[in-house]
Amino acid sequence: MENDKPKFIYVICQHGAEKTLREEVLANHAGLKLAFSRPGFVTFKAEEASLGDNFALKSTLARTWGWSLGKAIGDSADALAKQIVESSRFSTSVHVHVWERDPTLPGKNGFEPGVSPLATEVARMLAEANEHLAGSSTKQFNRVAGVDDCIFDVVMVEPNEWWYGYHIASHAAGRWPGGVPIIDTKVETFSRAYFKLKEALLWSGITIQSGDVCAEIGSAPGGACQLLLEMGATVIGIDPAEMEDEILKHEQFTHVRKRSSEVRKKDFSQVKWLVSDMSVTPTYTLDAIEEIVSHDRVSVTGVIMTMKLTDWKLVSEVPALMKRARDLGFKFVRSRQLAFNRREFCMVAVRDRFALRKSKRVKKVAPRPKKKSKVEDKPRESE
Repeated sequence: MENDKPKFIYVICQHGAEKTLREEVLANHAGLKLAFSRPGFVTFKAEEASLGDNFALKSTLARTWGWSLGKAIGDSADALAKQIVESSRFSTSVHVHVWERDPTLPGKNGFEPGVSPLATEVARMLAEANEHLAGSSTKQFNRVAGVDDCIFDVVMVEPNEWWYGYHIASHAAGRWPGGVPIIDTKVETFSRAYFKLKEALLWSGITIQSGDVCAEIGSAPGGACQLLLEMGATVIGIDPAEMEDEILKHEQFTHVRKRSSEVRKKDFSQVKWLVSDMSVTPTYTLDAIEEIVSHDRVSVTGVIMTMKLTDWKLVSEVPALMKRARDLGFKFVRSRQLAFNRREFCMVAVRDRFALRKSKRVKKVAPRPKKKSKVEDKPRESE
């Protein structure tokens, strides 16, 4: 049954992050109360009259969120679809996003987040039903929405239980179906760091220009470096572990086979973008970054950090970590558990908002791997 005035919000998160997400959201929003929860899907009852359609949820772990209008329950997809299209909000919406909640962790058993084949089929069914619906507007299904567009959501929580609602695309990830960027996850990569960095750039608005000098701390086996080279950057990979041969052969790549603490800080003097993906605590990562960016010969424009959650309780330290980044002179600081992150989150720190530019189409210039590397299973400084 659809609510005339929504009182519940739904929040999408990584499979397994629900408990910490609940604690984080309730700590930041006194007017919310826990309602219903499943792995990767949590709802709250909103008692704050001030929460508008485009409310901003204060959460690092939330992938996307919105207002719940109810749920459809039935024994067949046709019956469920029929209930969905009868929603008045559906009939007036231009954008419709359909997705399944994550069945497991990203990267486990070959799973990567995004619109699944089943969600694509359900979207097709809804599109057909919409064509026969009198007075319904033309719709776009599972397309990237525009800024501030109102999007009708269908979340397949269980095979016979689909929740539906809406949200305003007031933030970058809110424009993507289920808060996941539409990228090709079938491409061959040296590691999943490729997808993590690609999502981080899309989410943050950072564009790597051809010729930019980028350094990655914890670069082995080379997934993030692969993407940076595809974008035309000059890349310095810092890691005592081995890099993939195809990356080492690239004329725009230099491997510094040391730990970051062993590298002379003045050697970062030409670096514009600093990327970090070390298997250490968030505090240690920020300590290493601070040593570099505080040097008088270093003037990086921005930093993209993958922070490992060795303990879920570390999420409570995110505000303090962001303050430390601001104290280093970075005016634009954001944190988010990316869809392609595992038990970790991304923190981006940029000197000035003017450094952020619209993303451009990636020009693929780096060599492509013939098969996925097995090196990423070996112990090293990076994931």
